[in-house]
Amino acid sequence: MFKISKPLFLVILVLLFGHFCSLAQNFLPPVTSYNSSDYSAASQNWGLSTDKDGTLYVANNEGLLRFDGQRWEVFTLPNKTIIRSVFCLGDRIYTGSYEEFGYWTNDEFGSLEYTSLSPLIKSKYANEEFWQISAWENTVIFRSFGNLYCYTGENIRTFKPEEIITALNVVGKQLLLGTNSGGILEFDGGVFKQVTTSKLNQTSIIELTSYKNTSLAGTRTKGLFTIEDDKLVPWGSENLTRFLEVNELNKVEVFNDDLIIIGTVKGGIIYYNPKTGAIKNHYRQNGLQNNTVLSLHKDHRRIWIGLDNGIDAVLPDAPIQYLLDNTGQIGAVYDIAFYKNQLFVGSNTGVHKVTDDGIYFIPGSQGQVWNFSEVNNRLFVNHNLGMFELLNDHLYSISGPSGSYSVTPVPGTNTFLNNTYNGLKQYATTSSGMESLPLAEASGAPVEKVIFEDKNYFWAAHPYKGFYRAKYDAKNQKIIDKESFNNSTNLLASKTKMHKIEGEISFYNAGNWYRYNSINDNLEPFADLKDYKSFSLVSNQNNKYWFKNQKGNGLIYTDFINDSIYIYEPLLEERVIKNYERVIAHNDSIYYITLNEGFGRINLNELQANTAALDLQKPILNKIQTSNEVLALNANNYEIEYKEAGTVQFDIATPALHKPEFLYTLSNGTEAHFTGPLIFQNLQSGKYTLQIWPLANGQKGNTPLTIDFIIKRPWYLSNVMVVLYVLFLFGIIIVIALYNKKKLNYHRKELEERLLKEQERKNQIAERNNLLQEINTKRKELANTTYLAAKRNSSLIDIKNELEEVKSSGINPKKVSTIQSKINHIIDAKDNWKIFETTFKEINDDFFQKLLADHPNLSSKDLKLCAYLKMNLTTKEIAPLMAISVRGVEIHRYRLRKKLDINSGKNLSKYLIKNY
Repeated sequence: MFKISKPLFLVILVLLFGHFCSLAQNFLPPVTSYNSSDYSAASQNWGLSTDKDGTLYVANNEGLLRFDGQRWEVFTLPNKTIIRSVFCLGDRIYTGSYEEFGYWTNDEFGSLEYTSLSPLIKSKYANEEFWQISAWENTVIFRSFGNLYCYTGENIRTFKPEEIITALNVVGKQLLLGTNSGGILEFDGGVFKQVTTSKLNQTSIIELTSYKNTSLAGTRTKGLFTIEDDKLVPWGSENLTRFLEVNELNKVEVFNDDLIIIGTVKGGIIYYNPKTGAIKNHYRQNGLQNNTVLSLHKDHRRIWIGLDNGIDAVLPDAPIQYLLDNTGQIGAVYDIAFYKNQLFVGSNTGVHKVTDDGIYFIPGSQGQVWNFSEVNNRLFVNHNLGMFELLNDHLYSISGPSGSYSVTPVPGTNTFLNNTYNGLKQYATTSSGMESLPLAEASGAPVEKVIFEDKNYFWAAHPYKGFYRAKYDAKNQKIIDKESFNNSTNLLASKTKMHKIEGEISFYNAGNWYRYNSINDNLEPFADLKDYKSFSLVSNQNNKYWFKNQKGNGLIYTDFINDSIYIYEPLLEERVIKNYERVIAHNDSIYYITLNEGFGRINLNELQANTAALDLQKPILNKIQTSNEVLALNANNYEIEYKEAGTVQFDIATPALHKPEFLYTLSNGTEAHFTGPLIFQNLQSGKYTLQIWPLANGQKGNTPLTIDFIIKRPWYLSNVMVVLYVLFLFGIIIVIALYNKKKLNYHRKELEERLLKEQERKNQIAERNNLLQEINTKRKELANTTYLAAKRNSSLIDIKNELEEVKSSGINPKKVSTIQSKINHIIDAKDNWKIFETTFKEINDDFFQKLLADHPNLSSKDLKLCAYLKMNLTTKEIAPLMAISVRGVEIHRYRLRKKLDINSGKNLSKYLIKNY
């Protein structure tokens, strides 16, 4: 078994340890990481390339990855093999795999279609794997270890050198090849020529690139070389070579004349400045996902890094860079101080000194550091355990054990207030040290911050419970005239941040800004800061202000006069300490911002220059998808069926921009910001115009993407259906007209019939009335006749009785008897009854029939009595008509009552009138 000697092991250990520690304090650009779950494919990524729009294509173990800045897609080869290389040229994406190579093109739906070029190869190529693709003159070159395959667009020619090919690079019209023997060949289209007369023994050239006017050859463990006088000469600083000897070079990408990016097998990537020899290392502990770099690709200002596990992207010249410590040594940084040309960091773990050699912990400082305060060229540390002075890398206690929040100088004096957990304390700086001064009425409540309105009045803020205004009585060393603002109706949150902005005492509370109106002695909305709603002030130095969005993302720099920059940086947003953000000015251009596990550095001049030069890419439409289908992208006007308009998704991208936002306006009046796919739901039928602008760092692109599309009417509102509806409507109108006509005729006929019936009814009523009138007349006549007959009979009876007296007196009795006989004949005359009966029957139809039907045993005399009773005649009126006495009528009535079976309680006349 091979053994490493102890001295060699120590050397390797020192190199590795020195690499990771000595470079830890370097500021590095932000890294955007995509792991295998993000792009839904295998972890290893062998090749990278971008097309003219900036869309990224990745050679992955599972196939070809495509990333448009918004979404990842995976496309697999027909034979499902690993893709080892990728190269974008024009509208084609060439890929190489095991025993397979070809190209991909976009179809009309935004997907990729593959065309294999392998059938064009006439020679055998078993076990060939294509590791590199490049364009040379009018030819696309596919490189395997054993052959070059030259594709001209119509055919493929195969060329085989005598050595194994390990690298390829096109320099002008030259096609250079690196070999496993450490030499460099030139291919002129048919012949391989030696470029270098000497070779690097025991190492192969695995990478070739161009830097300025020369070629660089990278080896696995011996560093970089350049060609001079047909020889390979070591290139780069000794530190670079030592680093590459340990960490193994794998890929090289030239960023510009001042920066070369080198990917390694063990140590991540190196940022190397050829002019100064400066090295910065990005690796797993300070940002990268993995230390093994399989591929590198430069796309404008961005470097894509294909890793053994994931894909990363960096902007090497980003104006915001970071010093991050993922070991937890620094912790959450709350303040940074530049004191006597030295950089100090205050964090939740204590005070740290940052130098070119590393990061060092200041002994005895462990605990929470809130901030640094420099007073009269002395640096004070406001610590959880009290206030300390930092001198010669040591801490000296000034106050304790109560914690200290901050220090505030008193205007026009050499004294200052120490804002502590237990109220205010007062100190004076002297030539010999510090002097503690009494301060009456300072109370024991915590004071986080103090701002002097002028030399007499100041404002003090509690960490959680509001704030107050008070007078500083310097003569008597006391605080008087406290005025609390804890219960102000304007303030929604208990915690208020105080600042002095442009001479105004200002307050930030629950996203709103207020100012103190000294005339009215109250708080009022700060109109000048209305555009900074939800942005709290995190720095105010030399009238340069930094605001941080507390309800979202974004950092704003402004001087309220000329400059104003909006900054959105994902890593900064991820690392910032919520509600404890601080931006510290180092000079006019360099600012530092506190973060979790480190801090960031902002180059304001570069940021302003980049913002001014920013040319926002016009958005690209990559896909239109409805509820159940994908639309072809070759149309000027897109037509969408109404049933598919439940969900309409537009995949929009600006691949050249780093994590942009978008602004859209739709012709129906809607407008909003979005990231990712743009989705509309349940759009109504009609014509729409959609315009989309990119947004980056608060800037809006000049040229929008315009998409015209139509949501078709539903089938029940199509032209055919509209015609049918019209015809149906006309049909309904005709049917209704015919129906109304028929109904009108029916109503007319019904009305006529009703009128006839009404007339008939009126005639019947008139006839009935006439009949009734006639009956009434006859009834009256009958009554009169009966009455007269009764009177006549009564008179005749009286005459008869008188004649009886005459007869009894003896006067001509025979004559009297003759007269009486005639009178009796008149009284009993049947004609009188017949006349009565006839008239009675006309008035009371069927009276006798009904009566006999119910009582068949009635005699004719009974019927007469019933008729008279029906007429409601009295006994006295009936007696003469029946030519009997009143007593005879009563007896007859009695007998009739029995025949009719009527008890004595009922009235006989009423009974007959009611029932017959």
